[in-house]
Amino acid sequence: MRFTNFALAAFSMGSALAAPAVHQPHARALEILSTATTTVTTVKTTVEGELQSVSKLVVSIGAGGNSTALVPQLEKSLLSIAGEVTKIVGSVLPIVTEGVPALAEDELKNLPDLLNGVLSIANGLQSTATQIVNGVGADVLKAVKPELQLVLSTVEPIAKPIVSLALGAVVDITGPVVTEVNGLVGDLEKVAGGILSPVTDLVSKIL
Repeated sequence: MRFTNFALAAFSMGSALAAPAVHQPHARALEILSTATTTVTTVKTTVEGELQSVSKLVVSIGAGGNSTALVPQLEKSLLSIAGEVTKIVGSVLPIVTEGVPALAEDELKNLPDLLNGVLSIANGLQSTATQIVNGVGADVLKAVKPELQLVLSTVEPIAKPIVSLALGAVVDITGPVVTEVNGLVGDLEKVAGGILSPVTDLVSKIL
């Protein structure tokens, strides 16, 4: 049931991107950008803790630990990670669907932090997913496949609105922030697209 709920939430995230834009005052745009950055920072901290737990569980299972007891813990951590990551979209979608604000360069100081936070989360998910695939037996991998697929499926839905926000916010300005933002956008797109694909493809082939 929990897996189904998360899957429905992930589907809703993609659908919400098509919502019509609504104008918001300048101050509200700054508030939402700040809230999004704070949310990403909080989620990043929580996810990093869960990824450490997952890593320890994988090592224990790989070393011959009691998989009957450890696999449910692994599944629980993966579901928790998916739930945390989806919180980001709720903070970012309002500013994307209501129209990217026309902000000055000095008002975009939080934008690199926002991108760096999401990039760090995506890299962490990719690294941990690879560790799971390479570190446990086929039976365990089969057991956690739905949860692992769910975690991997959260990367693109959070990356798309973040990239849209970032590129829209810097479209009419120049300066160091723009250069940094464009570089981070490229890095994030690589993780969401190319870097995660091999792991996703491998997981999808597990019986």
